[in-house]
Amino acid sequence: MKLIRAALLGVLATAVWAQQSLTAEQVLEKSVEAAGGRKAIEKITSTVGKGTLEVPSQGVTGALEYYAKAPNKRLIVVKVEGWGELRRSCDGQTAWEDHPNTGFRVMEGEEREDALRECLFNEELKWRELYPKVELAGKEKVGEREAYKVVMTPASGKPVTRYYDAENFLLVGQATKRATPEGIVEERVEFFDYRELDGVKAPFGVKELAPGQEVIIKLAELKNSVEIEDARFARPAGK
Repeated sequence: MKLIRAALLGVLATAVWAQQSLTAEQVLEKSVEAAGGRKAIEKITSTVGKGTLEVPSQGVTGALEYYAKAPNKRLIVVKVEGWGELRRSCDGQTAWEDHPNTGFRVMEGEEREDALRECLFNEELKWRELYPKVELAGKEKVGEREAYKVVMTPASGKPVTRYYDAENFLLVGQATKRATPEGIVEERVEFFDYRELDGVKAPFGVKELAPGQEVIIKLAELKNSVEIEDARFARPAGK
């Protein structure tokens, strides 16, 4: 009986280990399913969001607007009283920024590649084509949550590390080294306050952590599959 019991325990332990030993590909697909599944996500063709952006260390709070449209357009607008209006956009071919302090500029090189990849609508469904190499690098804590750490390497550019909740597989964090006019900047983002809208779960809270600065975004409103004219994403006339 002791031998039989030991054998059964061994089988059980092997089964549990097999269940826990996921590949990076499996984690990414489970994340798609956790968010609502491919069919539900593919039905959404655009997203408009409104909320606030806060920089606690500077005591700054502004209004934020977010527009995204399939297949590859995105615009982020931040308005802060007494400072001005920041606009960052991709129109599918060009990525540009209009900043109150530094003025208008078009992104080039690696910065442009990163921006255009991030502006792809429903980018999470295209991970196979965008990231030829994906690796599971164990688990790591993101806030209070245990998360799978997946390193995703694009065909060109620097790897992106994403963190998926070990229990529900929703994306809870991301770490990148981002090209900027001032050089390479390490950036970490945390996603929270997931809510279901049109059958798809989306984070209504985002925390961006860069050297010496923390930015908190909270959405108050999010709408999917609304009409957005392409002109909204276009480079401003005369710039």
